[in-house]
Amino acid sequence: MDMVHPGSAEPWWKLHLARIHPRALAAGLVSGPLPSLAAWRPPLTLSDLARGSRRVVDAAVVMPGLTFSAVRHGVLPTVPSATLTLLREGASDLHWKAIGDALVRFVQHAGPLLTKLGQILATRGDVFPDAVCLRLEALYTRQPAMRKSQLAVLLKRAFPEGLPFRKFEARPVAVGSIAQVHRAELKSGERVVVKLVRPGLQRQIDRDLNAAELLLGVLLNVPGFAGGATQRAVTHALRDLGTGLRTEVDLRHEAESLEQFGKRLRSNPRVRVPIVYRRWSSESVLVMEELVGEPLSAFRARAKTDPDAARRVADLAFKEILKQVFEDGRFHGDPHAGNLLILPDGRLGLIDLGLTGESGEQDRKRIARAVRAFVAGDPEALSRALLDFGTPPPDFGYEEFKAEVATVVQRNESQVVSEMTGRNG
Repeated sequence: MDMVHPGSAEPWWKLHLARIHPRALAAGLVSGPLPSLAAWRPPLTLSDLARGSRRVVDAAVVMPGLTFSAVRHGVLPTVPSATLTLLREGASDLHWKAIGDALVRFVQHAGPLLTKLGQILATRGDVFPDAVCLRLEALYTRQPAMRKSQLAVLLKRAFPEGLPFRKFEARPVAVGSIAQVHRAELKSGERVVVKLVRPGLQRQIDRDLNAAELLLGVLLNVPGFAGGATQRAVTHALRDLGTGLRTEVDLRHEAESLEQFGKRLRSNPRVRVPIVYRRWSSESVLVMEELVGEPLSAFRARAKTDPDAARRVADLAFKEILKQVFEDGRFHGDPHAGNLLILPDGRLGLIDLGLTGESGEQDRKRIARAVRAFVAGDPEALSRALLDFGTPPPDFGYEEFKAEVATVVQRNESQVVSEMTGRNG
């Protein structure tokens, strides 16, 4: 509690400052009003120093590793790889395929952060040509597998009372950036898949994020390189990516999502999710029913030879995602082509529900307004609808934003509308 001056309710330091400040101002010792002590914060704390030091150390660890991966695996197309692709697949889009293969080789050994970015870019046909995106889809399931010794340690740690399986296939059926998946058979006879988180992944994610924050901070603060809005957008995107990665590392989130989606989809004849075996699942391991099917990525790869099948499964997946967002309010947060299966009976199988999102009533209304404005070809209405999702920064340039929105609408409107209505041949 502050000491107070006798006969006054004011703390003693406020009374003395009120007397001292006019004299200091007259003597030229200070200029302007005295800053509020309540609003004053120390410019640098021990926590800030520790965080900054950690970023520097992590960057010093990450950068040599990335350099080694670039030298060993390459970031540019190689003649042997391009020649092999030419012999196997012909000359069509050869240069883009070679670039995609080179990116995959590098990213596969560059850590979870870059791998996740590569997986996101695989869905961005508006950024890369389709040939590159198809190549990047290898990042969904074809990561370097764990060593046998690591697998043995993980299994012993996950099942301290002994393996509950009659059979366990040591060779993984899929290896992602977060975990790898093995087929197994429970002692009771059910066929399951076992998902195991890579060892030390949490620390690796933190290290990658710290290094990225430091390096991007230096780059974005180069005079003239990026404006304030760009800096904020990149910072928020990196923060959201880190949150998503940390959520995926804890498989209890995925187990809960699978159970919730399973209850909701129980009466849906077109979609299903695998059953979770909670007894055998934990933070680092997830045991669930095996769904046998073909991923959407396989249909996409055959789109030129079997366009009807590709269009049919894309329509099924698209309608389910729209239903999740607009009707259910909870949706698959990572619905790339490797996480959606077409089952033998034609149903859509949802897997890898480590990331989910929620959309409230207001969110759904905003999305609907944006879609209506886009389909109507109204850049002004679309700009307002998009800005309604958040608060623009003080230096936001509305006219420049509206001009960019108008360009996107004019360039893509006819193509998107025809695809949504099925009139694209």
